[in-house]
Amino acid sequence: MNALHFRWFTRMHARLSLVALTALPLAASCADLTVIHDGAGSVPLGTYFGHLVAGVDQPGVLPGTKFPLATRLKPGQLATSKLGRGLFEAQWLAHPIFVLGTDILSFQWLQLHRQTLTEMGASGLVIEASSEADFKDLQAFAGGLSLAPVRGDWLEQKLISAGIAVYPLVVMPDGRISNVPGSAGVGGLQ
Repeated sequence: MNALHFRWFTRMHARLSLVALTALPLAASCADLTVIHDGAGSVPLGTYFGHLVAGVDQPGVLPGTKFPLATRLKPGQLATSKLGRGLFEAQWLAHPIFVLGTDILSFQWLQLHRQTLTEMGASGLVIEASSEADFKDLQAFAGGLSLAPVRGDWLEQKLISAGIAVYPLVVMPDGRISNVPGSAGVGGLQ
């Protein structure tokens, strides 16, 4: 497999993983869910049947996505002394994800870490946006990084239960949570 094919495969895998994560809140709102397996390490089936994320060049976001996207989390820094288990079980993530909003701190954080996030193949989950236009502005500013709006409180509850009340942050596939992409737990949970 040459480098071009590997890069394409890696990006597609990253986007499919992001699509799977963004579908999780949709599964919680479905009235007629069918449980295929419910045991240790299982995740909702909605994780695997995601919807496509509209690209920056497309006029809209996802059909049915309603704005504003709101969260109880606030823009800020993770406590450096905070330790705990990762946000997700390691086998759930195939690549890093980052969580942010459309506030000024998120834009500054993205500008500072955009190159590293791109090199890592990370995908973004937007948990706060006042309007579709704000989301599309952030998507354009992301410079090609995949971003998806997150509606619902599943991700918010996972973050809060892990003792996290702030964003932006990055979650590594091994479960490390940090303000600094690629760091070994500096500035966050490990």
